[in-house]
Amino acid sequence: MKTLVCYPMKSLVNTYVPAGCEALTTENEEDFFRKADIYKPEAAVLFSEMFSLPVWEWLPKAKASLSDSVPIIIVPLYKDEALISHVVEKSGIQNTYLLSANSTQEEIRNRIGLILGMNDYVEKAKSRGDGIVYALMSHGGSGITTFCINYPILLAKRNPEKRIAVIDMNGEKPDLTRFFKLEKHQLASFRPDLLDLSIASRRNWMSVCKQSSHMDNLFYANGTNKWRSYEVTNLIEVLRRQFDYVYIDWGYCFPETEALQRLLFSADRNLFFVRADPFSLEGAATWIKRWAEKGIRHEVLVSHFDKGHPHRIGEGISVYGVVPRISDNRLIHSHRSHSVLVEEFFPPKQYISSLHAIIDSEKRKRGAVVYG
Repeated sequence: MKTLVCYPMKSLVNTYVPAGCEALTTENEEDFFRKADIYKPEAAVLFSEMFSLPVWEWLPKAKASLSDSVPIIIVPLYKDEALISHVVEKSGIQNTYLLSANSTQEEIRNRIGLILGMNDYVEKAKSRGDGIVYALMSHGGSGITTFCINYPILLAKRNPEKRIAVIDMNGEKPDLTRFFKLEKHQLASFRPDLLDLSIASRRNWMSVCKQSSHMDNLFYANGTNKWRSYEVTNLIEVLRRQFDYVYIDWGYCFPETEALQRLLFSADRNLFFVRADPFSLEGAATWIKRWAEKGIRHEVLVSHFDKGHPHRIGEGISVYGVVPRISDNRLIHSHRSHSVLVEEFFPPKQYISSLHAIIDSEKRKRGAVVYG
């Protein structure tokens, strides 16, 4: 692929671009615009340090010098990253990818290869389009993070032929991203792809994710961002095509944004996590019934349940599962030490039993599980 690279040292350019890139180097901004006009590159890699003009001037000018179909990949300095991101967002410049300023040389090379489709191809990925997407949300503090850490591992073990993705889209409290160290596995780096579903479908999204150290068929990604509603739709569709099970941790169900509404309409199953106390159950039932009037169906996962206590949620609301209480000390230790409960030497048996019961219920295609 003929790639125009704007970088100050021509001798080092090949250390930043993947094999297969026919790199044409420009060592100053004037030379970049001249060669862009002459050679008509298929892609461009711009290091922000090369431009003396303010980003709101040089970026539109650089984009205008290239065909609309040519992707621009920007490698920013620390001081430029936030401003470049703001300019790309507000100006609506299409087909522009911004890398992280803290990327290493190898990470820059790999990311460029991913963006340009040179590392792997979507033919390696499943594209049947029949995966199931679960949207997970709550009013807070009801165990979504613990569920997403533990349940998918058991699901992956019992279904080794299935591909499973866990996506952290909780922008307010991205605990999954911190737990699994997903900062460099950010789906939002590929937002330009999501403008067009046909383009997004050609990418192997498994290669964007982080593969689990426990199971080869389990993948994680950071999806925290202020998504536009159409991006949510297209992201869900491409994930559905390439994975069998997709669990999206949306987190708080407020504020009720356009993106949240699109998620609720696009997901196959909406799971509302709620603590097993009367006030939480009543609040969840009210919220769920209000959305039911708009045609959105939710199932409830009751958490922090003490055996023998009632957990009535209301008529017309399905209970997806019930998981028992885990002691605060056990949870705090697990999260701080990055220990997965279901992989511990002495795991909490009742908690694991409840997760297996949910899996069994899924296999029987029933929507309700009662632990007790």
